[in-house]
Amino acid sequence: MNDLPPKISDETPVPASRLRRKCWMVFAVIVAVLAGLGGLGYTALLGMATLIGEDDGEPLKLKEKRMLGGDAGAEDKIAVIYVRDLISFMVPGYVGEEGMVGDIKEALAKAAKDKKVKAIILAIDSPGGEVTASDVIHHAVTEARKSGKPIVASMGPLAASGGYYVAVGADWIVAHPTTLTGSIGVIFSLWNYRGLMDKLGVKPMVWKSGKMKDMLSPTKSETEITPEERQIVERLVMTDYDRFVRVVADGRRMKVEELKAGLADGRVLSGTEALEHKFVDQLGYFEDAVAKAKSLAKIEQAKLVKYAAPFSLRKLLGLFMESRASGLRIQMTPDNFELQTGRLYYLPPAWLR
Repeated sequence: MNDLPPKISDETPVPASRLRRKCWMVFAVIVAVLAGLGGLGYTALLGMATLIGEDDGEPLKLKEKRMLGGDAGAEDKIAVIYVRDLISFMVPGYVGEEGMVGDIKEALAKAAKDKKVKAIILAIDSPGGEVTASDVIHHAVTEARKSGKPIVASMGPLAASGGYYVAVGADWIVAHPTTLTGSIGVIFSLWNYRGLMDKLGVKPMVWKSGKMKDMLSPTKSETEITPEERQIVERLVMTDYDRFVRVVADGRRMKVEELKAGLADGRVLSGTEALEHKFVDQLGYFEDAVAKAKSLAKIEQAKLVKYAAPFSLRKLLGLFMESRASGLRIQMTPDNFELQTGRLYYLPPAWLR
């Protein structure tokens, strides 16, 4: 029998929390060094993310998070889904290839499938955006309504044009008295710099397969744009305008002809004016939208939840690199946003440059 005491190791165990702190310190140093290498450093960082499992080929999923407000201890939930800033496939998202549009679609689908979610609130603060992106979100809203869960649109400072297009997919619309909404219309923008080219002595040389192939070319002079080309572009604009008006008419139980002869001319309305003309159902605040959602869902208490992207090393690195290159960060404000050539938009006049 061995009476000797067990041998004690010379190495003192390091607490797990200290190991984690050391790992993050080492990682921070590596980030700082590689970030200084610019694009090459960013590529290396993404490679590190892949090696440590952040990019395992599986798509990210939005995670549910509890919001302030709501009723403590309630089992039922009301999902709050945000529609903010410019509505566009070009605006980055977190979980899908469709950018922010994909995020909103997933959030709606997630809320529709969750049996504990009894109602959905669309919190809208957007001037609108791309025609197709707005329509895709509106379609996702109508699909979510098929679950039988009421959807309430809660308008913030701005819910115009494409933002209003999305809102009319809801069962009930609550606007603040000072909300700017409406702006039912379509805009198509194209810069023409032929005059500048002529001053510089630059002349375009074009080979085309058909007479309309260069109909949207910014190098064509005003006199070179034919009446037929103008008619084609105007038809494209009016086709999407007609769809916008039909969507509003269906959602608000109005008549297409009355809308076209009245306020569907691109004008912006205040929340008060929108209520007067039945473009919204109620004036109030976000709390009023919550109360209406409970009423429509026939529940007395509910906690509020939202959906957010989970932590991702790729997301962290992307934000870090954006902070170093302001040109990569998109701030959707009238001061720095310009319409993209060749895209149709649902946007109010204040955003046109």
